[in-house]
Amino acid sequence: GQQHHHSSQYRNMALQNSSQAAPAYFQALLDRGQKRAPSDEPQLQLGLQDIARKVRNLGKGFTDARAHYLLSASGVNTSDALRDLEELSGAKAAPAPSAEPIISSGVKEDLAQRYQSDFQKMVDSHIKRAHDDFDKMIEERLHGVDWDAHRQRIYEHFGLKKPQNIDEQGGAESTYGQSGFGRSSRRPRPNNAASKSFGMSGMSRSVIGSVGQRGVRSSVFGDVAEKVPADGIRPAPEDNLLRKKQKEYAGKVTDLNAARREFKNYPVLKHFAEVEQWPSNEDTSMLVHAFKALVDITKESDTAETLTDKGAIRERTYAKAYLDDSRDSEEAVQIRKQILNGSRSYLESFFREQLIATVKKNPREANMGGTPDPLSHVKGYVRVRAARKELGPDAELLQEINGDYCWAVIFYLLRSGQYEQAMNYVNANIAAFRQIDRQFTKYLKAYVDSSERRLPADIQTQINNEYSQRQRLAPEDSIDPYRMMCYKVIGRCDIGRRSLDNITNDMMDWLWLQFALAREYNRFDEYAHEAFNLEDVRASIKEIGERYFGAGSEIANAPTTLFFMQILAGLFEKAVADLYPHNYLSAVHFAIGLDFYGLLRVSNINNSDDLLTYTTRQQPQIAFGSMIGLYTRDFRTSEATWAVDYLSLICLNADLDGDIGKAQKELCYQALTELALETREFAQLLGDIKADGSRIPGAIENRLALIKLQGNEFLKHITLVAARTAQEQGRTTDAALLYHLSEDYSKVLAVVNEALSLALTTDLGDTPARLLPLKPRNITDQNNQDAALQQASLSLTSIDDPVQLAQDIMTLYKNDGTWTKAKIEDKQMHSCEILLLLAATRRELEAGRWAPTLDYIHKTDLLPTDPEARGNISFIRSKAQNFEMLPQSVARVMGHLMVWTVIACSNQVERLSTQGFENAGTKQLIKNTVYIAKDVMVFAGLIKYKLPGRVWETIARVGQDLEAYRVQ
Repeated sequence: GQQHHHSSQYRNMALQNSSQAAPAYFQALLDRGQKRAPSDEPQLQLGLQDIARKVRNLGKGFTDARAHYLLSASGVNTSDALRDLEELSGAKAAPAPSAEPIISSGVKEDLAQRYQSDFQKMVDSHIKRAHDDFDKMIEERLHGVDWDAHRQRIYEHFGLKKPQNIDEQGGAESTYGQSGFGRSSRRPRPNNAASKSFGMSGMSRSVIGSVGQRGVRSSVFGDVAEKVPADGIRPAPEDNLLRKKQKEYAGKVTDLNAARREFKNYPVLKHFAEVEQWPSNEDTSMLVHAFKALVDITKESDTAETLTDKGAIRERTYAKAYLDDSRDSEEAVQIRKQILNGSRSYLESFFREQLIATVKKNPREANMGGTPDPLSHVKGYVRVRAARKELGPDAELLQEINGDYCWAVIFYLLRSGQYEQAMNYVNANIAAFRQIDRQFTKYLKAYVDSSERRLPADIQTQINNEYSQRQRLAPEDSIDPYRMMCYKVIGRCDIGRRSLDNITNDMMDWLWLQFALAREYNRFDEYAHEAFNLEDVRASIKEIGERYFGAGSEIANAPTTLFFMQILAGLFEKAVADLYPHNYLSAVHFAIGLDFYGLLRVSNINNSDDLLTYTTRQQPQIAFGSMIGLYTRDFRTSEATWAVDYLSLICLNADLDGDIGKAQKELCYQALTELALETREFAQLLGDIKADGSRIPGAIENRLALIKLQGNEFLKHITLVAARTAQEQGRTTDAALLYHLSEDYSKVLAVVNEALSLALTTDLGDTPARLLPLKPRNITDQNNQDAALQQASLSLTSIDDPVQLAQDIMTLYKNDGTWTKAKIEDKQMHSCEILLLLAATRRELEAGRWAPTLDYIHKTDLLPTDPEARGNISFIRSKAQNFEMLPQSVARVMGHLMVWTVIACSNQVERLSTQGFENAGTKQLIKNTVYIAKDVMVFAGLIKYKLPGRVWETIARVGQDLEAYRVQ
């Protein structure tokens, strides 16, 4: 019983203690929870779906009293604990103490409190309106944006993914000046005359591309990206030799455009070949051969000085014939003949050079003797090859005349294109040839006399029969292989077998044989078994390229070798596209040379993302504009004028019929606009301003004729686009120059006034932000060689002070009355004059010269500082009403101007009062100064809602120190 009594006593004590300690215990838990850092909060380990599933598995809940008994057995009073918890959870936040009425301590405090309350309400209203406008703008602009497309573009920009076709509606239209990022399709753009623009309005991507990371180069062409390494990146021209070659090429392009402007002949292919011969880390011999072959194909002349001289080939000479889709038209047949003849001619001239070089290198084996002439060179060459045992596998089969292998001599005369010399050699040994082959003289003469190297029908039949009989009936290994080869070349015998059997030869010999046998005839004038034309040559080269020159080919210089063969066959677009992944520097300039003469079919930038595409007639075409624009990434930042010369070449294709010609022209204009905006070389590209206000033409203006423009409409367009962009980006000096060049002089002053206004609103003692000066034009550039153009200009002065810029502009415009009267708004001119006075006011104030400060303030006529004010509320109210009419640039400074006025008045009164002597004049001056401060205070009260809060507080504080309110 005693034990039970003690246990009951302890339990009652425990219950009593727990009941008393419960509130403190739970309060401690609450305090601890409030102090817990966010990082200390427990983290959910399950997702929402997992939690939902576990809740469903719990089943229907029910009341369980086991917890109640467990707590009671442990000595916890659950009723008291529940009551404490309910009080704790139901506790409300302490209400904010009611605002006690503030006892006003004076008029000043009461006005300040009223102002603060009204101003806060106005600010809250503006903030709410701004939030609503921003939410509405976000909803409109980002409605329907394809974020996946934007992410894909970012990956492509940094070379992380290969380019893909992106739907224009989901992507951003990357046109400078009107970014399409997040553009709402529900809000159409205004369509009026003022919105007319040069360039392709529907362009889905930039023409010139973005400048990539230095040292690497990513491809934006889908078909090219498949041929470069997996990361889509290949080396950019960082090598010194490549940079020099790039510089040399740029110089040639600049010279080309200079010659075009002066109507002079410029052998562009010849000059490009000279650049390609420069030392390089790679073997470029095949590229040199390709350029020289094109010289023969185009018949380019390096002797003609002007375009009217004999032999001069004008730009785009072959465009009409080459681009003719009708295969059997006279122009199309003629251009194919020219390609065949030009390619064969080059292979012959190149072999002739090799032949002479071999003879000179081996004079003893050649044993020429006497005066060297073409025939003696060929004979010497045959002797050298005979000495090296390179004439064929069996020299005993070779027939001789006077100690020379006669058929070999004739063959190599034909191989080197010396047809007349071959005829002369046969005539000089006519007797011997009649004994060997009575009919050959007749065959050779008919072949040499024909300008198209075509035999008459009867002679053609006769030579074919003789060749077939000799090949079929003669014993094996009894015929001179060179004799049979001469028959094959002259009579196009056994046209299905186009190889040099039993004759030591190389690739160049095989190529020559193809072009020597190919003819472009009317399909109705030749037999099917005799048909072998340029299209067949192309098919042979395509087959060889796919079989031997594909990816992983072990042939040395496989890409350039295949390129040379494609150029010979007239596969110009395919050649450029195949070379581009391996050597874009040379590929670009081959495309320029071909396009200059009209031998390149170009595509529209919006048709495809590939470099090489095909027309509906399956004709290959190159994205020439994109290729040129992207090439300028390597140098346009440092050499913007070079980029202008390259981009101007896009307009070579403006002569094309239909929409494609217009599209190429717009492509060029878009590229030039993007160039100006990206590089910011406005003075260099668009023009500069002399000290007298006249303009210095820029690189684009100097090339207007090359981009098929007569007037300055495009120049004004590109200048205005650049000006608006510069203004939006806060580049004042750029915007001022560009608006001046576009002859919008009022806008020049508006931009300058805005910059000057912002500079004046900085706090006293702080240095205003400096302007970003213009990029100076390059006075050594060839476009500005004239000494008269090298005088000081806006871009060369490097102005970064908004006050100095405003002074210079005002001086410039005031010196020419025609501008101020006809083209400049009086409001802008007057605003600039006032702002310059305010700048002088601030300068005097910061220098501590109070009287001059008040004089400048009086000159602005913005504040009631006139003697007639003197508390005249009507006069002061009229001044306050004028505040509504002030331009924004001036109104922005008004609050600061009032602070400056009160500060100047206070310091001026203090200075006058501490001079140590007073007279009537001094007292009156003090009184007048105090009146000015009082009137400004009243003026500020009338427009207090339009002033920043701290301006009002500063005026009130300084005014109290001045005791302005006690002036009677």
